[in-house]
Amino acid sequence: MADALAPGFLIAVPQMPDPNFRHTVVLLLQQGAEGAFGIVVNRETSLLLGDLCRDHEIPYAGVVGKRVRHGGPVQPEQGLVLYGPEHEDPEGREVQQGLFLSASTGTLARLCSLQEGRFHCYSGYSGWAPGQLEREIAEGSWILAPSDPALVLDPPPDAIWESALRSIGIDPAAIVPGGGES
Repeated sequence: MADALAPGFLIAVPQMPDPNFRHTVVLLLQQGAEGAFGIVVNRETSLLLGDLCRDHEIPYAGVVGKRVRHGGPVQPEQGLVLYGPEHEDPEGREVQQGLFLSASTGTLARLCSLQEGRFHCYSGYSGWAPGQLEREIAEGSWILAPSDPALVLDPPPDAIWESALRSIGIDPAAIVPGGGES
């Protein structure tokens, strides 16, 4: 059953051993026999979006101080954009109702020409080999939750992990780390 978990959120448990994913929320976009693919939605890089645009000769009219986000450790040179339905773009694809994805520089240029907009640019993505994500879920590394486009697009990144947990009725302070190594 391909894409049984996608689209959906993977919320890292507090004791996540991999520093790439500690306190992250991953928007899982594909999951099946070939492996899994997603984007960390709550980590920023130090790179300003305006600087990225300048480096690629793209005019930038957006919010000063908006940063490129870190989508994951795989192919950090790969740029991806997640954006809301108010932005019509012929190069994007709907990943769920209310959320679109594009890897096109044209999409980035169109969105960055706006003074305001519900979109985020990501560097890299998260990927799992066949069966790897399923093992991590079985080991208790991830909490599964329905994905919410508003949670991807609207809050500041440092509020997303806690908000995602609360959206499924979990108080982050109530999650007790495991009792030890085995």
